[in-house]
Formats: sequence, structure tokens, C-alpha cells
Amino acid sequence: MNQNLEKKYGLITAICLVVGAVIGSGIFFLNETVFAATGGRLYLAVIAWLIGGAIMFCMMYVWGQLARNKEGMNGLMDFSDQLVGRTYSYFLTWFLGTILYPSFVAVLAWVTARFTATLLGWSQPNTSGPVWMLAGVYLIGIYTMNVISPKLAGHFQVSTTFIKVIPLLLMGFVGIIAGLMNGTTAENLTYITTAQISGNPLYVAVLATVFAYAGAEEVLMMNSEIKNSKKNLPRAIIIGSIIIIAIYVIYTIGVFGSTYATTLSSPGGIRLGFENLFGPTFGSILIVFIIISCLGAMNSAMMAGSRAFYSIALRNMGPRPDFVRTVDAKTDMPPTSAAISLIFCGTMMFIVFANAQDVGYHARWFGDVSVGVTSLTPITLMSFYIPIFISVMLKEKTWNPFNRFVMPALSIAGAGLLIYMVFDTNFLGAMYYLAGFAVIMAVGGIFLVWNKVAQRNSQFETTEDYSEFVKEIN
Repeated sequence: MNQNLEKKYGLITAICLVVGAVIGSGIFFLNETVFAATGGRLYLAVIAWLIGGAIMFCMMYVWGQLARNKEGMNGLMDFSDQLVGRTYSYFLTWFLGTILYPSFVAVLAWVTARFTATLLGWSQPNTSGPVWMLAGVYLIGIYTMNVISPKLAGHFQVSTTFIKVIPLLLMGFVGIIAGLMNGTTAENLTYITTAQISGNPLYVAVLATVFAYAGAEEVLMMNSEIKNSKKNLPRAIIIGSIIIIAIYVIYTIGVFGSTYATTLSSPGGIRLGFENLFGPTFGSILIVFIIISCLGAMNSAMMAGSRAFYSIALRNMGPRPDFVRTVDAKTDMPPTSAAISLIFCGTMMFIVFANAQDVGYHARWFGDVSVGVTSLTPITLMSFYIPIFISVMLKEKTWNPFNRFVMPALSIAGAGLLIYMVFDTNFLGAMYYLAGFAVIMAVGGIFLVWNKVAQRNSQFETTEDYSEFVKEIN
């Protein structure tokens, strides 16, 4: 075994990693939430998707500039290491490996199993035992593919990205044309909702788009495996982000022309819109596309998560770094790092299943308090990001003003807005989440202290050498 990963992914794969990491199941069911929040008003729905996309784009633009100027072995950890500090980058990557990526994998495994159960006509498709087992099969299957053949995982990512984009673009363009021809779009534009909407409609809608835009930063963990990454990674980030925003907006406008606004804002309204355009059979075909889409997003999160502990171990940090940083010569994968990631994914999936309610991406731990991990991670993820953006503004003196000040400042504003939204929407749930987050970070802190003690002790061959060292510093 060695400790280096080969350059094996080109620009197309990198773009597909960005697009595939973001476009999952969210766009298929969150548009109903967006339409309901905006009272079926198209202009507000499009604005919500554009605002959510703008926040993602600003952050990804900054990551792209860092990738262009600071090629490193492990992307985000290297960037935060150079800009903020080694300890900071350690805790950021520890968070990514123990909470963020496992939560994405766990939820996507469950959502994939639920859609599969619906397709097969199973009873109780949300929480039944067979769904649990099927989600575990999906989890192990994606993990096995990544460990045994990472190149196959890359090809799978490219394939699923193109497959998942097909129904979105098809619905978008056909819906736009059909809506204009049959008058549905014109009628919907004159629709005035009588429903009572709590809170600011645009505010609620923007918050609903966050989950659908999550995951784009996962490609940064693949930095060391992308060919000519100083050029290809920034290109992939910018091109991928633009593609995502464009697809989401086109799809939303197309859906708006597929059926009436009152239907779109009700549960199952999007599927009815598909059936209106393409017939009942397409409803089942749509579920197949959603399953493929979820698997692609799950694969992307698994690819990133399996490398998180490897990134930590390269710096002699975390649990047993001498073992975790090894790379298998045949598969060119860090197997120990991937195995640790699988353990956290399984643990997170158990938490999601054990507390599952009707809403698939929420886990309810304390009665009616929603502690959905994926809906609460923006609090800590954005908090980790803000110091990096500030450091870019302070330290990157060779960058032009737009790259150094404007985009980082917009990213900070976007991060702050997301944090505020989460607290305002679910304050008590956020408090429970932060308590669990503190425990996991404390465990990471124990390993960090352990690493420092071990490194200090390795400098001295005997107890007498250490005693002499103590005398000198005293």
C-alpha cells in the first residue's frame, strides 16, 4: 500500500461530480413546498430558486478560485489549513466525515428505498422493515462499488448525472411549450391564492431550496484525483453550478405549465403534472428516474465521505493515522478511511430510521421537535465557512478586488442568512442538534490531543531524553 491517490478523473467527470452531488431527490419534491410557500406564484418560486442558487454559486466561486491558486491534496481541508489553521481544518474535516456526508448518504439511502417501495407497491413504504433492509442494501452496494472500483464509481456518477437530468429538462421544455399552447401558464399567472401563508412567502421558499442545492462542495474532496485540477476543478465548479441553477429554473417554469397552480401546491402535485403531459405510465417512469437520481447523489456523498478521514490522516491526525492514510495499490482507494465512513453512515442511517416520521428527510428525536440532521447542518457548515471567507479577504492580496472582496463578502452574507433562517424556523431543534454536534466535536478533540501527545513522545527515545527536554524548556 502507498499513501498517494492517482489523477484519474477528467473535466467531464468533475462537472458531473458537482451536478450529481447537488441534483438528487430534492428538486422532485421540494418544488411542491416552494409552490405552496409562494401560494402558486411563479415569479416568487423562480426568485426563490435564484436566491438559493446565488448563495451556492458565490461560495462555489470562491472555492474555485482557491482551487486555481492553491492546488492541494485534499481540497477544502488544505484551503482551510492554509487560510485559518491546522486545528481549524482538522475540526472542519472531522465534521464533514462524521456528520455532514454520512447524513447525506443516510437520508439518500432511505429516500431511495422509499421510492423503490412505492414503485413496487409495498405497504408502509416510509418505515417498514423491508424498507430499512433495502436502504442498507443500497448503502452497502454504493460503498462496495467505491472501495472495489473507484473508477467505476466515477463512471456511475457520469451516467447517473446524465440520466437524472433527462426528466428535469424534458419536463422543463415540454411543460413550457405545452403550458403556452394550452393556456395553462397564462391562467396560472392570473391565479391569486386565498391560502393563509405563515411567515414571509419568499423567505420560506428560499429555505426550502437549501436542501436541493446542498452537496456541491463534495467535489473539493476529490481535488487530488482530478487531472490538471488547477484548471479543471475551477471550471467544473463554475460550469456545474450554472448548469444546476439553469436546470432548476427551467424545470420550475415547465412544471408551472403542466397543471393548475392549486394542484402544484398540493402533495403529489408535481407527479400529476408529469402525468398530464406524458400520461399515467410516466408516473412510474418518473419514480425510476428519481431512484437513479438519488443513487447518483448518494454515490457522490460516499465518494467524498470515504476520503475525509484519509485527508485527516495525511496530517498524522485522527484515529490511527498510520493505518487510515494507506491507499490500496490495486484499487487506488484508502480502504480504512472508507470503512470508518461506512460506520458513520450506518450509524446516521439508524438514527434517521429510528426516528422517522412522515417527512422522509426529518428525524424526530424529542416528541414533536424536528431534529432533522440534514436540515440543521447549515448552522455548523456555514459557521465553518465564514472564517475561511474572511481569511480570503485578509490574506489573498494578489487576487483582484472582485475575487478577493466581493464574492467572499456575498458568501458571508449568504451563509449568515442561512444560519438565521434555520434558527428562526426551528430554534429548539437547532439547540438539540448543536448539543449532539458538541459531543462529536469533543470526541474529535480527544483524538487531536492524543495525536499531539503521541507526536511529542515519538521525539524522545528514552525517558531521560524527555526529562532533559523538560529541563530545557523550563
